[in-house]
Amino acid sequence: FLDVQEVKNIENEIDTEDCASFENLRKTGENEKYLCELIRKDSIIQFVKLMNKNVSLNKTTISPSIFETNLFLTKNEASLIEYAAFYGSIQIFQYLKINQHEMKPSLWLYAIHSNNPELIHILEESNVEPPDGSFESCLVESIKCHHNEIANYIKQVIFNDNKQIFNR
Repeated sequence: FLDVQEVKNIENEIDTEDCASFENLRKTGENEKYLCELIRKDSIIQFVKLMNKNVSLNKTTISPSIFETNLFLTKNEASLIEYAAFYGSIQIFQYLKINQHEMKPSLWLYAIHSNNPELIHILEESNVEPPDGSFESCLVESIKCHHNEIANYIKQVIFNDNKQIFNR
């Protein structure tokens, strides 16, 4: 998403060896931080080791990255548990949940992006309220993401297949 001039400015600031790395990270389009990689891969053992070494990570948010291309992640500052929900990282999500990370309503939208039904069920079982107290935004988000199974689940189970879901 960077224009040619922005790329040249960045390349001028980094040495030649780093240019190849920069280009690879740009093509990958994901946050380059080690912590983010562990979460995306659901590498629970390495994640727990990192958490135990650096206690300050326990209540942190994911640092923004110029390499991130997902608009949902660039517009919203994700907590660790939200980032884990976004990538469907069940083991890390469960670890964070057990370790008292806040289960905010926004988790629904992150979990929908993961397209992971298990996460949806965990949120239901944990009685996490939907954003704005309604599942309307969850249904809209699942449709935007083209996650039809989740959209159908919300429509059929949560809304009881009600034909008039929206008030508009």
